[in-house]
Amino acid sequence: MSFSHSKVETHHTCPYKYKLRYVDKLEPKPDLRPSNALYIGTAVHEGIEHRSIEKAFESYKSNYPEISKENELELYKIKKMLEIAIPQIPEGIYEFKIRDEDGFIGFIDMLVEVEPGVYDLYDFKTSNSASRYKQSTQVHVYKYYYEKLTGHKVRNLYYAMVPKSTVKLEECESYEDAIQKVDKFFEGKNITFVNVVPERAKVGYFFARKNAMDVSDRDKNYTKIYSTMCKFCEYQKYCSTNGADRSELVEKEPEFKEVELF
Repeated sequence: MSFSHSKVETHHTCPYKYKLRYVDKLEPKPDLRPSNALYIGTAVHEGIEHRSIEKAFESYKSNYPEISKENELELYKIKKMLEIAIPQIPEGIYEFKIRDEDGFIGFIDMLVEVEPGVYDLYDFKTSNSASRYKQSTQVHVYKYYYEKLTGHKVRNLYYAMVPKSTVKLEECESYEDAIQKVDKFFEGKNITFVNVVPERAKVGYFFARKNAMDVSDRDKNYTKIYSTMCKFCEYQKYCSTNGADRSELVEKEPEFKEVELF
């Protein structure tokens, strides 16, 4: 069975969420808020890969049936992010696909050759804080599989942190005023390159989590894990918390569509 870093980490975060997404193959309808982090992050990735702001705009716009003023503000923020990112991030091999015989599938955002057979590995993040990413197993796992499959050496692991503005178009505020706030936020901003020290132990953590996922699948046992992250979960209205301090009871069960996921 195929597995990915995101699949394993979803199970580690909440086995029940994993069940809904990967076992039941259910996915909520698209979140069409203009500030959808997935759409913005994907657009920035596209812009960096193609060295093109226009490509980023096409990616972002493709998710929406129509473009509102709020969407236009997000497009302007994407433009500002890429005006910083494109000149500062080196060119390389983008979206390198990993597919191993053990079933692992992944995509490395970028590889830059520093000498024959030796590469630096980059992962792009649209965020103002690197702390939670530095704890992630992701780049360590990608390094492990890339070296295993190619025989090449990964010298350095980097998170390329693209600064992200949270400015929104407030009620009774003009679009021009919001643009000025965005411009002010991006003044003097640069890409932060976070050098992550390779840790083989984190590869071990990942495989331990993968084994736990396999046990859940074998036993058909998917526990709900409650945390402060529940309020950000796309399945929150589908999942009954049964907690006395929670008011997020389902008023109308959301509609789901079946999707093909590995």
